[in-house]
Amino acid sequence: MLSKTQLGFVRSLHQKKFRQMYGKFLVEGDKLVRELLTSQFKVDAIYKLYGSNYEVRNRATEVITVNEMELKKLSTHENPNQVIAVAQIPASDIGHQTSDIKDELAIVCDNLSDPGNAGTIIRTADWFGVGKVFFSENSVDIYNPKVVSSAKGSLFRVKCHYVDLKNLFEANRHLKAYGTFMSGENIYDTSLDKSGLIVIGNEANGISNELLPFITDRLTIPQFGKAESLNAAVAAGIVMGEFRRR
Repeated sequence: MLSKTQLGFVRSLHQKKFRQMYGKFLVEGDKLVRELLTSQFKVDAIYKLYGSNYEVRNRATEVITVNEMELKKLSTHENPNQVIAVAQIPASDIGHQTSDIKDELAIVCDNLSDPGNAGTIIRTADWFGVGKVFFSENSVDIYNPKVVSSAKGSLFRVKCHYVDLKNLFEANRHLKAYGTFMSGENIYDTSLDKSGLIVIGNEANGISNELLPFITDRLTIPQFGKAESLNAAVAAGIVMGEFRRR
């Protein structure tokens, strides 16, 4: 039986301010919750439809059975799929996270604003084996339900951190910073290292002016048609693919 307190708490996590206040977020849908339960993320509670079974490893995880009407009240989706989980947002120490990039590729998102782009970039990074994605502190909330949904479980595998990007670049001057621009060196003809920071700018304004001095290599994806621009997540995928192709 779903209590009013439980309903109010879960619904509060639809909003960023409460996710930040409680350090918790929602994972919705059968497939995503099953992936969550095999990850290292801590799960506080599972709200499931009658007849649905989920293997819970931690006895501290509360399992509440609900009916379809109650699940719909809990969900951010119009047609929820069987289950909703409340998970804990991993604690991150910004001071440590800025300097732990070794000889590897990492994605840096500067003021990314669209939840779909953020989720797709995380998912694409997972596909190409890029283990870290850094977001500027003013980027979209990656625990927004839309980001969680579009990341398709990759959020539980790729390490995502919010950092001061200036500090990140300062701490990693041993790595090249590859920025994506409308005008730059053709990515297909340019020498690329196996490691480095791939910087993706804001959807409308690109990489912010204060970060431009840190960019060591300006890359462009050549245009063959007449589209005005590329979607940020698509551009990120093309760049990651080209790095891995080498």
